[in-house]
Amino acid sequence: MSAFKLISPADLVALDDQSKLAIVDIRMPFDYFGGRVPGSINYPGELMFENCNSIPKDSSIVLVCDDGEQCLPIATQALAAGYGDVAILAGGIDAWLDADLPVDTIANGNMQV
Repeated sequence: MSAFKLISPADLVALDDQSKLAIVDIRMPFDYFGGRVPGSINYPGELMFENCNSIPKDSSIVLVCDDGEQCLPIATQALAAGYGDVAILAGGIDAWLDADLPVDTIANGNMQV
């Protein structure tokens, strides 16, 4: 089994144009809709594994939470479920915001879940 990676917000921006990239925000919907990485989808906690058919196994997955810590068990489970390229956004959405990168919110009309 491979190990997951930690990537910085700048690294994620560089990856974001890949067609097989799934940015999975594991925070609760209230937090997700309040501000999230553009293009991310919301599967709170272990719900990702109830919906894993929607994420192809050959996808690169980047997990996002508040500070990067809550993603650790989910990243381990994703690897065990057969995903080979799993990363955690180091510092989570907090680091994304600290880097002054754009966010989608419910207010700007992006309702992707």
